[in-house]
Amino acid sequence: MPVDIVMRSYNDMPLVVETLDGIGRQAGPFARLSVFDNASSDGTEETVRAVGARVFEVPQGEYVPGKVLNRAMRETDSPIVVFVNSDCTPVDDDWLRPLLAGFEDDSVAAVFGRQMAREDCRPLFVKDTEATYGDGALQANWRHCFSMASSAVRRSVWEKIPFDEDLGYSEDIDWTWRVRQAGYAIRYVPESKVFHSHNYSLKQYYRRQYGEGRAEAEIFSWTAWQTSCVRYSLLPLGRLVLSDWRYCLRHGHLATIVYAPILRTAGMLGRRRGFRLGLREKNAAESRKEAVR
Repeated sequence: MPVDIVMRSYNDMPLVVETLDGIGRQAGPFARLSVFDNASSDGTEETVRAVGARVFEVPQGEYVPGKVLNRAMRETDSPIVVFVNSDCTPVDDDWLRPLLAGFEDDSVAAVFGRQMAREDCRPLFVKDTEATYGDGALQANWRHCFSMASSAVRRSVWEKIPFDEDLGYSEDIDWTWRVRQAGYAIRYVPESKVFHSHNYSLKQYYRRQYGEGRAEAEIFSWTAWQTSCVRYSLLPLGRLVLSDWRYCLRHGHLATIVYAPILRTAGMLGRRRGFRLGLREKNAAESRKEAVR
């Protein structure tokens, strides 16, 4: 059955051209491509219009991930809706099929595919990409893992549990975590592959970790030990830098050894700050609820 494909875009020239070409080469049928563009100014919007996609404009400053995803589900009608970011380029013509095949079991609410680093990706971000995705062995030991960047969602589950429209980050983690708690399954299909990676500056890495830490505080439950600086920040920092050093030595990235603790410390500080703010906001919200009762 043909499916809707939804793309979210923002100033992704020329990568969006590669992504559109990759989508066009898929063997599996799709009903239509719908693009939610966040006020691109580099020709991205014109490029997706040129291939016949339906374009929904999201004004500058009004992009809220959960709101856009909920609207995307309302504007489409296929039982399974596929999502792909405009900078996620299918590696081959077999990207779509594995995503759809992942729904053979009715208990599966969402499926996500493998992301692979591009050729220009710097060593530590290559490492992060492979650690998060790869064959899925590492993520299987984590509390939770998901990415909307290359994924598919079952409509019937979304109709019962929509995306949170208040979160500014990690709306995909929040949604899939909630549906898991409701008894549904989330499936990773490494056979579905896209090229997707970023070379963050220190400031960008700090900001991303800040946003994810803030959202993480809200999404999950925490014990006092888990929220402590030692458990949440210092121990993960030490393990991450040590693994970075082993990776750099193994692959000959000697110059990166010095940069690793700088990057990871920036990330730790950002995530810790965001996490503490998120906890305060969560506790304040819970206090207000108690007061109403």
